[in-house]
Amino acid sequence: MRKERELAENVWYEVRTAVNIEGPLFRLPWTKVLLYRVLREIKKRYPFKMRGLRLEGAWFTFYIKPEDGFKLPLIM
Repeated sequence: MRKERELAENVWYEVRTAVNIEGPLFRLPWTKVLLYRVLREIKKRYPFKMRGLRLEGAWFTFYIKPEDGFKLPLIM
C-alpha cells in the first residue's frame, strides 16, 4: 500500500494522467462538455482553483489548489 502523502496549504499540485488510450476520446465535442460539467459539479462540493488544463497526446495535465489546502484526495 502506498504511503499517505503529506499535503501543504496554499500549494498548487500538478496532476497528470493518461487518457485517450486507443482513441481520441477527449477530441470529441460531447466529451469536452461532459468534462466541464463534471468540473462544475465537483466545485460545488469542494472549493478549489484549477489552471493549466492541457491535453497533449495521451496525457491530460492540470494544476489544482484546494481552497482549504488539504482536501486534494477527496477532490481527486
